[in-house]
Amino acid sequence: MKPQKYNERLQQLCWDCDHKKASEGTLLSRAINFGGFDFIEEVIKKYGKENFLYVLKNKRGLNKQAVNYWCMKYGIDIYETMTFKTPTIWSPF
Repeated sequence: MKPQKYNERLQQLCWDCDHKKASEGTLLSRAINFGGFDFIEEVIKKYGKENFLYVLKNKRGLNKQAVNYWCMKYGIDIYETMTFKTPTIWSPF
């Protein structure tokens, strides 16, 4: 992904804050929830796989489908993640 395209995507993901001042955890969680595969590859190159997996495992409120996908890809049990450990207050089903 070209640097210009990466910055444009980052601005789209951080629509409510300045992406230059956003924390690494915020950027990684937004990438997990809303980023495409090519964007995720760039994020992993920039911040490292270890940081990506740390956010994947320890951030609450991530999209369950996205967490499930990345856990399958990296061989992580979904119940090791805070997304699946934390009970939901309201469930429509």
